[in-house]
Amino acid sequence: MARAMALVRPTALVVLPLLLAAGAFAVGACSSSASTATPVTPATPEEDAGAQVRPVVDAEAPVVEEEPDPLASCTKDPGATPPTFDPASVADPIGGADKFTLAMALAGFPDGAGKLTARIRTEKRSIVCTLDEAAAPISVANFVGLARGTRPYKVGTKWEVGRFFDGLVFHRVIPDFVIQGGDPDGMGTGGPGYDLVTENQVAEPLGTLAMAASKKVSGSQFYIVVGQGPEANYNVFGSCTTEVAIAIASVPRDEYDMPKTPVHMLSIDIARCP
Repeated sequence: MARAMALVRPTALVVLPLLLAAGAFAVGACSSSASTATPVTPATPEEDAGAQVRPVVDAEAPVVEEEPDPLASCTKDPGATPPTFDPASVADPIGGADKFTLAMALAGFPDGAGKLTARIRTEKRSIVCTLDEAAAPISVANFVGLARGTRPYKVGTKWEVGRFFDGLVFHRVIPDFVIQGGDPDGMGTGGPGYDLVTENQVAEPLGTLAMAASKKVSGSQFYIVVGQGPEANYNVFGSCTTEVAIAIASVPRDEYDMPKTPVHMLSIDIARCP
């Protein structure tokens, strides 16, 4: 099983996992191949290639800091309408990431105006992200679909739907750089069974929300910039509040930049906000 390793300081943002025996460096992309890797200093967000183990849960319930509801004034998600698909399909039952639309992602969500918004609830309170559906429609649809349970993902040999991100951890945290999560194996090697296509690769200031990548764009691993962002080589699909993200980046971490005490995405909730 691979461990997520530190990003080499910002020239690129990729999820770089380090396999304890033979491993691969990759940020936020889903892949089945692996290659040897040695520890380096932070430089890019990549996803590690490796086996997928789901879900990531701890024996004890996390202690959650109380906070006001940041979505109180928003139109909240009443619950997703699950799609119809073949769970035994060998290939992606949707036909590819570019075939999954925002309308499909929002199945069951009320029609209306407002900015598409994601609340990432953690033990350290919430990160609130505004999603840029105009600039990055494929990445936004994918993120929303996985969060709500309308986008099929692969577990073993079967495809299923559910709230993909709930309970996963931020497996890489680097002060003044990024926090990264969205890996179902919790170590930087997993994904949903498919990759995304390239879109909206632009400058990444503080608070940028983007998909990690190695050779391909990850289907589920994403990161939030908490300092100096990487080069414009990743799918940018939103912007986030940074107070909580910076606090997460500052927790004690091991030599692979993994928090010593897990920090979870307790839930990711989608809303439309004024």
